[in-house]
Amino acid sequence: MATPTTIYITSKQRKALFARARKRRTSFSEELRSAVNLYLELSPDLDEVALATLVKEANASMERSTAKLDETIAFCRETMQRIDELERCQRPL
Repeated sequence: MATPTTIYITSKQRKALFARARKRRTSFSEELRSAVNLYLELSPDLDEVALATLVKEANASMERSTAKLDETIAFCRETMQRIDELERCQRPL
């Protein structure tokens, strides 16, 4: 069960939490608890430099994955166009 607690956050943080709650159809309190839980799941030994490095590596990995997916989509489109052309050529007149 949740325990009432007073915390001080910036107005920017408050607005962001309310916006997220609206978007996800949850409450401000649920979003705040989720943020705290996410923070508590991090290793206490994880410093800001290590976290920044992790984020940078994740972003680079995501960019590589996105590029590969873009290549795959382009290849599929080209293949579908070739198949369509072959099918048009094989249709009886």
